[in-house]
Amino acid sequence: MYRRCIELLNEFLTKAEKLSNVGDLDCLISEYYEKLGDTGETPEINTLMDKLCRVTQRLIDLRSDTEAVQKLSELSFEERIELEQVERIIDGNLLCYHFQPIVSAVDGSVFSYEALMRPIGSPLITPFHILKYADLTDRLRDIERATFLNVLGLLDKDPDMFYGRPVFINSIPNITLPKADSDRISALLVKYSDKAVIEMTESGELDEHRYRILKEEYRSNNVRIAIDDYGTGYSNIKNLLDYMPNFVKIDRSLLSEIQNSQKKRHFVRETIDFCHDNGILALAEGVETSEELRAVILLGVDLIQGYYTARPSPEVIESIDEDIAAEIRRCRAELRDGIASKQYVAADGERIMLDALVRDGYSSVLIGKDLPEGARVTVAGTPSNETAISVYASRLFKGTIAIDNVSLLSIREAPCIELLSNSDVTVEIIGENRLNGGGIRVPHDARLNVTGNGALTIKIDNSDYYGIGDDLASKNGEIVFAHDSMLTIDANGQRGVGIGSGMGGGKIIIKSGKYLISQQGGYGVCIGTFADHAELDIHDCDLETKLSTAKGTALGSLYSSTDIHLWRSSYRCFAGGLTMVGIGSPDGDYSKVTIDNANISIDVRGDECTAVGSLNGLSDISVSKASFRVNAGGNNALVFGSRDNKTRLSVVNADVGVELATENESFTSAAKEDMIIQGGRCLFSINGVERSI
Repeated sequence: MYRRCIELLNEFLTKAEKLSNVGDLDCLISEYYEKLGDTGETPEINTLMDKLCRVTQRLIDLRSDTEAVQKLSELSFEERIELEQVERIIDGNLLCYHFQPIVSAVDGSVFSYEALMRPIGSPLITPFHILKYADLTDRLRDIERATFLNVLGLLDKDPDMFYGRPVFINSIPNITLPKADSDRISALLVKYSDKAVIEMTESGELDEHRYRILKEEYRSNNVRIAIDDYGTGYSNIKNLLDYMPNFVKIDRSLLSEIQNSQKKRHFVRETIDFCHDNGILALAEGVETSEELRAVILLGVDLIQGYYTARPSPEVIESIDEDIAAEIRRCRAELRDGIASKQYVAADGERIMLDALVRDGYSSVLIGKDLPEGARVTVAGTPSNETAISVYASRLFKGTIAIDNVSLLSIREAPCIELLSNSDVTVEIIGENRLNGGGIRVPHDARLNVTGNGALTIKIDNSDYYGIGDDLASKNGEIVFAHDSMLTIDANGQRGVGIGSGMGGGKIIIKSGKYLISQQGGYGVCIGTFADHAELDIHDCDLETKLSTAKGTALGSLYSSTDIHLWRSSYRCFAGGLTMVGIGSPDGDYSKVTIDNANISIDVRGDECTAVGSLNGLSDISVSKASFRVNAGGNNALVFGSRDNKTRLSVVNADVGVELATENESFTSAAKEDMIIQGGRCLFSINGVERSI
């Protein structure tokens, strides 16, 4: 036992002699006290260890003081002024933070933010100066303490300031803080373990024992870890194997001009593959150009940070520039589909020939960049010549895109035509046009106006789909149809919307034109929304919907309330499945449907179904000056409203004919006092027997 203790003391003294940093000595002392404890040491050995600790502490203090004095004496006059300013900043905690978004390499959405230190009131002092002079004066502990407490303090003051996303906090893991500070920081990290990521910024080789303590502490508190500057200095493959962090930030030096360096691409690809094989997210740090962005996405990186995607800002921004997000989506599609992403930028008044773009290797067209308000661009093709080219309306663009005999092919569920944020675009339809595999995306902050006298057919066969609007997790912008010919949407999939989106948003207005919307699958809405209020204004048109799904509604909302005005139009509805509604909502708590001066024919079949209203909620239905025909059938089939909830029904000067086949003996749950029947003619047949109201 004594021999082993003497060996350990000798090891400790040998290592301590080489140290020049008190923090490193603290780690070494902790390590060797633990090792001596495993040997069952005697009080004499403990006393000897205590003396060795005190002696080495004095030697390091003396050495540090000597080196610091020498370095300070060598400072220039300008550097001494900088030192004074840095000491003033540290003493007064005159630090604020700018936040740089870290974005998804899949769709450009903001994944998280990095908190970047900035001095207050000293524009010539940079973070580099602060770290330089803090290291020189042995004040890195003060920086470490301030960084943690300041950023975590912001979280504690306003937990929602980062929109529920994580924030990366820079840490120098070699720094050991006093226990009181460490305990205070640990308590905050436990409280915000789902929002804090510790980014380890290494300035020297990290003591393995020290790192083991940190790693165990962070992991036990469910705090995620990121390794910074990977690929340079001490952040190497050994550390990656030892640490197995949650995130690896690939250093800017490996990404600069990466598109022109095969060696860099090879190293970065190997790093990304290692990360993915071990459940680590790979982050490309310092991306500054479009070419670098495309290169790292094609290599498979998960996250991107850099001036090109978004600069640091004192305000936490919720989303990055939509043009950059769209570029990220295009590059991701290129990685997924193997089709090179080369974008053509249109000029005002230009007529773009798709065949020529294909010959020149382009995969997309951007319309509206730097164009004046009211600009017009025509995209022309041949209906029989299908082209895998996507059309984008630039952010803030206000103008017209004419499509003239185009046949666009989307790969893997992307829209064929996409409006970017805050655009207000008129799509003019000329000739015969086809969109295959994807439709037209209208995000929540954009507006689409459809005009022209040509025809447009959208054909989609995806699991989740939309024809014109946005996906099931998003809101659509306002959509107005004012064209004079046929719009056809033919969709097959598990869940989808013909016109609209999953989460509602802007109004859908139909002013004219002819429509045929056919959908087959599990859950479907022809025009409206899935999960939010649907507001539809449909008039002066010829509309036909064919819906064959397990659950669905032709016009309205699947799970929410509706406000539908159908007037001066002809509408034919065919709907069949398990739970079906013609106009209204299967599960919404309220449906208001107004039909005026229209010719309506509804054929609805289902175990549970109703032609008009809310199947499981309140219904307010008004039919006036209309021809209204319903053929409904099913175990629990109705014509107006639901069986169990209140229904108000007004039929005024209308020609109504109803044929209902059902196990129940009623066409509506409306009480007599809630029904107004005036003028016109109403013929009701239930299970072949004519009934009076």
